[in-house]
Amino acid sequence: MDKDSDSSFFYLDKAKELFHKKNDSFGMGKSFVNMAIIQEKEGDNFGSIETSLYADQFFKEKDTAHYNFLFSNYNNLGVASNNLKNYKDSKRFYDKAFQFTKDPIDKLMLANNIAIVFHNEKRYNKAVNIYTRLLDSVGSKSEFYPRLLLNFSRSKWFEDKNYNPVHNYLLAEKLSENLDDEWTKDAAFAYLSAYYLNKNADSSRLYANKMLDLAQKLNYPADQLEALQNLIKISDGKLSQKYFDDYSRIQDSLVNAQNKAKNQFALIRFESEKSKSENLKLQKEHAEHEYQVERQNLIIGLLLLFFIFSVIVTYIWIKKRRQKQIAEANNQLQEQRLDFSKKVHDVVANGIYEVMTTIENQNDLPKEKILDKLELMYEKSRDLSYDNNTPQQEFDERISSLISSFDNEKTKIIIIGNDPDFWIDINRFSQDELFQIIRELLINMKKHSKASQVILRFVKDINYKEIKYIDNGIGVTQGFVEKNGFANMRSRLAEINSKLEIEESNAGLRLSIKL
Repeated sequence: MDKDSDSSFFYLDKAKELFHKKNDSFGMGKSFVNMAIIQEKEGDNFGSIETSLYADQFFKEKDTAHYNFLFSNYNNLGVASNNLKNYKDSKRFYDKAFQFTKDPIDKLMLANNIAIVFHNEKRYNKAVNIYTRLLDSVGSKSEFYPRLLLNFSRSKWFEDKNYNPVHNYLLAEKLSENLDDEWTKDAAFAYLSAYYLNKNADSSRLYANKMLDLAQKLNYPADQLEALQNLIKISDGKLSQKYFDDYSRIQDSLVNAQNKAKNQFALIRFESEKSKSENLKLQKEHAEHEYQVERQNLIIGLLLLFFIFSVIVTYIWIKKRRQKQIAEANNQLQEQRLDFSKKVHDVVANGIYEVMTTIENQNDLPKEKILDKLELMYEKSRDLSYDNNTPQQEFDERISSLISSFDNEKTKIIIIGNDPDFWIDINRFSQDELFQIIRELLINMKKHSKASQVILRFVKDINYKEIKYIDNGIGVTQGFVEKNGFANMRSRLAEINSKLEIEESNAGLRLSIKL
């Protein structure tokens, strides 16, 4: 474990504690992600996965500000899982990482990582397909082209042993040298040495030595071991023994470094948790002392507050209850007044208008009939105070009588479908409301429409009943605003679960009452 990694991990752990004190969960999550990445680079794959999984709880997947760290965290989980040959989880984490990035380079890296997992699973055709797609997308001028070309050629050779990847390996090595990319050059030497291992010992030795020199320069023990392993296989005698001794020395050093890194990470975490535990213990003792000092004062204060609160709540409850009773009484009185006013309007005002219309339209109307209508009005007016519901004539006859009182030479009214069957299953209250609505329609027609012909059609179907009104008057003009008449009608219809619809028409008024 190098000093930079050691220091970085230590200070990230300290930063995590500061974020914890500030209740900054996002800051804590960022610290844990970076700690996990350091652990993976130092070979502590199990510890890295543990830290990354712990970091995940501090991020919100619906918050775009967290996406960069969610991406880094899931990518790190994929890399560490692949290192441990847990390929199923590795692909699952890489797929998850795709959800949190829109950056083309990030997506390219993830696709390359997934292809590496497929190669490690020996599903070479899937790896080749991914690399082919990536090579087409980046083009030969891209800085990523040499590495992708190397990986493609390696997987293609593993898929088809008759395929010769050497040309692409050499091309990738040359391009990486132009780009000053020594890591890709190192990979090219590794692939070339592996290809020639069982074909041409001299070529394999050449590239293994180049790989060994470059890996030493890059201070990358894993590739030094791979180069030495190839050299051991193609060497004899003392030279083979020398390579084997170097291999053992580097491997022991690498294992010790990894174990040291794991122990150092664990020690830093342990010291952090120990310090945190001691601080919590001191805080607890201080809190207990403060609690004992303030407890009695708190109890006295709570009792006093409870008493004041009870007095206030009782006062507010009594006041609100009194206000509610007054409001309910006023509302009830207002409703009674409105109901009585509506009845007076229906019985007296509309009744008088009906009698006036009858006298105006029927010159030869017998005096006795006029007296009968006036007497009926008188009876209804007198019964308003008693809310009396005296038996009346058949309802279809009442409707016919009402409509005929508005029929005259200037305005002809046609009635269709006003049969007893139409009204038979409509209750008394609904009938009375519909009577008032039809009378309101006819009064409005008489006052405003200038119609010469009116059609009232009563339609009965299996599932519904409908009253259609059509006239050839002036109709509804542009900017028409419904006033009291229409408002009253809609209010009545709402009470009987029905509605009024005004239909579009080029001339006259067309409306429908849906029962």
